[in-house]
Amino acid sequence: MNQNSGVQVSGAQTPRIRTAPPGSLAGLTCGLPDPVGVDEPSPRLSWDARLPEAATVTVSAGGHEVWRASVPAGSHVVDVPGERLDPLMPYTWSVGGYATGAFTTGLRGGWKAPWLAGDPRAAVSLRGSFTWRPGRVWLAATALGVYRALLNGVRLGEEELAPGWTDYGHRTRYRLLELTGLLTPGENELKLWLAPGWYAGHVAGGGPRRYGDRPAASAQVLVRDDDGVRRVFATDAAWTRRDLGRPRADLVMGETVHAPSQPAGAASEVPAQEVPAQEVPAQEIVVPEIVVEADPAPPVRVIGTVPAVSVTEPVPGVQVADFGRNVVGRVRLRVDAPGPVRIVVRHGEELTATGRLYTDNLRTADQRDEFLLGPGSHVVEPAFTLHGFRYAEVTGWPGALTPDDLEAVLLSSALAVTGSLTVSDPAVRQLVANIGASADGNLVSVPTDCPQRDERAGWTADISVFGSTLSFLRHTQAFLSGWVTTLIDGQRADGAVPHVAPVLPEYGYDSPVWSDALVEVPWLLWRRYGDDRTLRRAYDPMRRWADYCLAQAEGGIRPGRALGDWLAPGTVETPKSLIATAALARSLRLVAHVADVLGEPHAPEYGEAFTHVSGAFQRAFLSGPKLHTETQTGYAVALAWDLVPPEDRIASAQALADLVRAGGHRLMTGFVGTPLLLPVLSETGHHDLACRIFNQEGYPSWRYQLRAGATTMWERWDAWHHRHGLQTPAMNSFNHYAYGCVGDWLFRHVAGLGDDPRGTGGGFGELLLRPGPVPLLREAHARYDSASGTVESGWRAGPGGVQFTFAVPEGVSARAVLPVRGAWDGMTVNGTFLMGLSEQLPATRLADGGCALNLPPGRWSFTAPAAATAHLLQEWDDLGRR
Repeated sequence: MNQNSGVQVSGAQTPRIRTAPPGSLAGLTCGLPDPVGVDEPSPRLSWDARLPEAATVTVSAGGHEVWRASVPAGSHVVDVPGERLDPLMPYTWSVGGYATGAFTTGLRGGWKAPWLAGDPRAAVSLRGSFTWRPGRVWLAATALGVYRALLNGVRLGEEELAPGWTDYGHRTRYRLLELTGLLTPGENELKLWLAPGWYAGHVAGGGPRRYGDRPAASAQVLVRDDDGVRRVFATDAAWTRRDLGRPRADLVMGETVHAPSQPAGAASEVPAQEVPAQEVPAQEIVVPEIVVEADPAPPVRVIGTVPAVSVTEPVPGVQVADFGRNVVGRVRLRVDAPGPVRIVVRHGEELTATGRLYTDNLRTADQRDEFLLGPGSHVVEPAFTLHGFRYAEVTGWPGALTPDDLEAVLLSSALAVTGSLTVSDPAVRQLVANIGASADGNLVSVPTDCPQRDERAGWTADISVFGSTLSFLRHTQAFLSGWVTTLIDGQRADGAVPHVAPVLPEYGYDSPVWSDALVEVPWLLWRRYGDDRTLRRAYDPMRRWADYCLAQAEGGIRPGRALGDWLAPGTVETPKSLIATAALARSLRLVAHVADVLGEPHAPEYGEAFTHVSGAFQRAFLSGPKLHTETQTGYAVALAWDLVPPEDRIASAQALADLVRAGGHRLMTGFVGTPLLLPVLSETGHHDLACRIFNQEGYPSWRYQLRAGATTMWERWDAWHHRHGLQTPAMNSFNHYAYGCVGDWLFRHVAGLGDDPRGTGGGFGELLLRPGPVPLLREAHARYDSASGTVESGWRAGPGGVQFTFAVPEGVSARAVLPVRGAWDGMTVNGTFLMGLSEQLPATRLADGGCALNLPPGRWSFTAPAAATAHLLQEWDDLGRR
């Protein structure tokens, strides 16, 4: 642009398709980077930038091309016809000349291996032997429970708690591991260490054996050679079983580990070894017929370790290690045992006033590990349990415990990092870190509410309200798509959707917002990743849910049910029927959008239903622009979900603003209202009020948690309160990501990076870059590796004005809105005065004086002088901090 001026206005760049290191998002993916075990009938290949021109995608096996296709400019995905692919075959693929990816197909058929029984309480070792065969050799393994696989005594892979938690009435999942380079000539020994896990252990406060009386494992070894694929070995009655030296192995309650004596100078590395035990024949059993499919999601892995920072001894013989932050995983010990010792490690999030471990909020979860060690040096840790904790109380330690003697081992499904948020305020940086820590700790196979007490369930509202924030920070497509399948598995025949997935019927069905996750999460995956496959899979279940709710509604009003604005502070409750009706309207509109995206004929039907329900909402709950019962949540849902007549929208937003001012600029919202309140204020011309709420340091607020030393997000605004201390132990988690939903506001409305909230396109291709400087901050910058390329947005304030910076990838539309006022004479863009670029970069003045522009691809830097940004640089006292 403007080539004759000598000024580079747009820094348009060729799409950069990245080859990324482990733990980050690779440029080319097939659901995951280079996955092994793909059972999709037609695998989808994707790359992280929209192509500037048509390109050729090729798929090859063994150096021979098996498929090619031309993809148009602007595309970022292509589907490979399944009939061109063979099972258990490694493929490579490339798009244009940019990069090369890989994937290996799975079994692509039914599961045929027998099942072997485990123990209802202990971990056991199942063992079988087979003879090496030439060819490429693969192990496919699964369990009803959790397992580890070992070949010739060496652990296979890095997955923890495999194969994860599913609705066992419908399905479980397998992993595929290549054995080719690991086999030895002659006999090879395969072991499966099997523990109760979610299947037969304690789950969600309901005791053990929820799904079955005992765990079971199944595995098969397959060879691919010139003749195709053959199963050469599998679990059967010829296998043997023996105890693993772990007589107690429960996810919630904890684990007991026996380790034998060690010779001088040797060290036991548990859980890499077994203890001597008698072998008995394994028992082959029949299990209910369910689907066994390749796992589409990232496996649970160790994502890091955290050293202890201090050790105290509140009473003789009881030593308490502090890891400095709330974590999820287990504790690894380094023990020099002079003789036989019994060490007990208990885990908790808080301490009592006397420095002892606080465990009341764990309810029935024991979170207790026990180590029975012989003389010698040991490195020990559990293998089949999971704890949420900051503190570990240790008894039975031989001598004085030091921080070097133990470390926390962190577990998570290890989603790739895709977003970052950099701000000038250390407190906000800590908040962002807390959000990420709660995300990682509650993404262990399924998205859970909490990792410490006996609940640990896949609550639907929590991930629904947090999903947008999470999908900025992590690559969620494969993980959440798999979870949506589990949610659909739990849907009742009448259309009711459970509150948790995997379903636990006693936790209930059909609560507004909670059950609407069946609509919200697939829609999120479409908007972020262009994932129309999850939309397609969920479409009929969405319709059944919407029809179920419509059948309950009377005159368009859905009865108030269940949970409402969960855990909202204050004394004025938002009517549950208001929330129920608003949530129904929201889902009806989204189902209509989904129908349009998929080319289904039902969009008019659900569009008309939305009009009917929204009209009923207005008649029942509004008097002009005001609600009959005025609450922050009530206004937030009405404005966010377009339930206020257009002519009353400004006045309703003003009523919300007046309510916020009257309440001292403090939020009074729970799980429903909190994700909507700040965005609605920012979008309706009251960004200053959203900032005042965010910057509050008193209760209830995010900064209140930070001032109290929080290192993860709290379940309740008053999980700890300066007047009454800890909240009721019946329900008080210090690691609960729902209120981390504020991260979405920080990305979209502070740093200014988002997609257009009113758009319906997929793959993050419709950008709205709208930075909103916040008092107390002098800088904010967001980066997001989206499905359409890397997007950046940010600002920096100084004495001379504010600099706004953006990066727009190729092939997307981007509208930038700059919060400036007054004359634009002094504004520059990439070093050139904006007013001189009216033809190349036309700008529109908004009603509030702001500047709106459509940005082509490239890097952009706008500098607005103090005269245009004085309103952004006011002292905090002028805004009424308190």
